Amino acid sequence: MKRPLVSLTVIFCLGISVANLTKIPFLSAYFLTTVFLVLTFLSVQKKLRFDLLLFFLVLCLGITLFLEHEALPGNHISFLAPYYDKNKDYLVKGVIDSQPQLQNNKTSFLFKLEEMQSEGPRYKTCGNILAQVKGRKDLFYGEEIILIGNLCRPFSFGQSNRKSYRHYLYSQGIYYIMNVETSSRVIKLNKNRGFAIKRLALWLKVRIEQIISRRLSYLAAGILDAMVLGEKKNIPAFVYNSMVKSGTVHILVVSGFNVVLVTFIIVLFLKIIRIPRVIRFYIATPLLIIYCLMTGGSTPVVRATLMAVVFMFAYLVKRELDIYNSLALAAIFILAVNPNQLFDIGFQLSFVSVISIVYLYPKIKLFLCPKIISLSLARYLVDGCLVSFSAWIGTAGFIAYYFKIISFVTVLANIFVVPLASLITLCGFSLIIMELIFPPIARLFAYACEFIAILLVIINSLLIKLPGAYLNLSP
Repeated sequence: MKRPLVSLTVIFCLGISVANLTKIPFLSAYFLTTVFLVLTFLSVQKKLRFDLLLFFLVLCLGITLFLEHEALPGNHISFLAPYYDKNKDYLVKGVIDSQPQLQNNKTSFLFKLEEMQSEGPRYKTCGNILAQVKGRKDLFYGEEIILIGNLCRPFSFGQSNRKSYRHYLYSQGIYYIMNVETSSRVIKLNKNRGFAIKRLALWLKVRIEQIISRRLSYLAAGILDAMVLGEKKNIPAFVYNSMVKSGTVHILVVSGFNVVLVTFIIVLFLKIIRIPRVIRFYIATPLLIIYCLMTGGSTPVVRATLMAVVFMFAYLVKRELDIYNSLALAAIFILAVNPNQLFDIGFQLSFVSVISIVYLYPKIKLFLCPKIISLSLARYLVDGCLVSFSAWIGTAGFIAYYFKIISFVTVLANIFVVPLASLITLCGFSLIIMELIFPPIARLFAYACEFIAILLVIINSLLIKLPGAYLNLSP
């Protein structure tokens, strides 16, 4: 096989899909995986038979991994459903497993359960809930606490059961929401739980958010938070909706461009201070992981981080790298951690957009022969159109299905909006760095961010007002 990882990843995804659509017993899948593993090992020397057995082995691995991920222990919180009383108070003990978010005098965070008590003695439990505490602000990732409040199942509103808020939380491993009415019902036990590297990443995130909010207006800060840190809670609704209509909403998330930029800054700095190539790799890799954790570890960032590490390693060992195999490796890693990511829109759009650009862009460019254009600026614009058009072809069906909208102005919008978004990102990183090194210069980058953010919003608003800019498919 020319690209073995690509073929194996497709088969692995097929196995996950089969497991999701059918009811295969876990023991049967585990038994078949073991059988095919032994047979594949025994048939290494016989190519045709080996390929066929390897196909079934990887298929069964996908099925088994999905079933294993879906299997929950007997004391999991999800099994509380037949017994819980929404009018009763529950006491739960556990660890804060995400960065608490304060909004409307309510602090929300992911809570990893360890013990629970309703009436009678406490008992061991596990699983995650979404905790919402009124009035309490001094909560941090990694703290061990006790919460007292009522539990409720997530609301099931949405276009369908598959797209409901309840299904969304279930896909994130969250089965209940706990409402804590007063801060006195929060008891702190220990601050030293959680991963140290994640604590560091979230601490840095808070510091950067403080810099951005102090230097920029609410509009510009919300846009920059989304682009640099992946934090979308402060984006004005009208900005987000207009970006959806123009097909440029992808700029409001941390993407591969951000990871490439961070990688470039780190490697360039280490190269300037004459750090050897091998040591640069071992320094840059953990720093990229910290940035990935800072941004919430979304699928595009994880994909880009893994690919950046693979590319740096290939450069280190002086080997040519195939981008399709790199994408496949990133996909396998993400799905091995959580097979449900295969059905997540973020995962699908992230990989489909990159594959579309890598595969379609060279072919369209070759067909249209833009090299005949002599002006470099015109060539740049044509290339930008072709890249945007390639991504639009690949993702249009997914966007129409999930967002019920087809944007015909996407290619034109991306010509203007994407470069502006890149400038905001560059100015944002420069603002953060200068604030730490030489604050007086940081003000200049803050002015630049303000201007570009306002210009981006105005241009995008004008584009969606063009006749036939988008087609709304909602009934």
